Amino acid sequence: MTNRDTRLKIPAACKRHRSSRDRRGTVQVDLASLYAIDHACQGCTKDEKCCCATYEVCVTTREMNRIIGLLPELARLCPHLGADEDYDNVFEEVEPGLFAIDTTEEGLCLFAYVSRGKLRCSLHTVGLNLGIPLDHAKPKACLLWPMTFSEGEELLSLTSDALSFFCNSRKGRLSRSLCPSFVEAIELVYGEAAGALVKTEAGKGARNMVLPRRL
Repeated sequence: MTNRDTRLKIPAACKRHRSSRDRRGTVQVDLASLYAIDHACQGCTKDEKCCCATYEVCVTTREMNRIIGLLPELARLCPHLGADEDYDNVFEEVEPGLFAIDTTEEGLCLFAYVSRGKLRCSLHTVGLNLGIPLDHAKPKACLLWPMTFSEGEELLSLTSDALSFFCNSRKGRLSRSLCPSFVEAIELVYGEAAGALVKTEAGKGARNMVLPRRL
């Protein structure tokens, strides 16, 4: 597995932080940071910085098992995964209940593939093709990106290097609206009502809020 500067979309200590959030049943959201950018993923060219090759992604046991169930379809897009029920083990346990998705020598996620000259996520594509809810196909960390949990804090905010990616663009300083992709991601992870609640708070100009884990 390739070493990279940024280790995880969810910090290495995420299991500890997650248990704390589970106990409280809420997530703090830094709305002020999210107002700052628009996000639209249209795939990356080989010359562009890509989230699929920048971070190491960790998944829970539940997320891993869901991905394993999709391997026959994923391997159609990513032949390097194997075939005929003889698939490579692409997960490495980093701590009990938490697994890192393996990468190529160049640091590219093994679930990435090229279509029409751009890098795409096979998990996303297979989920759409099979009509599977994306939160049952993609890791939570990938659904939320470029939102992330601050290391050492229970706070959902904008990742610090967001503007180094072509899929993210800066908005005006006085913006008080969330781009639709952020609302959609929050709905996928925390429920449809959570998206409506976030939009309502943003409409009030709130700089932060507390969101129930699942509405």
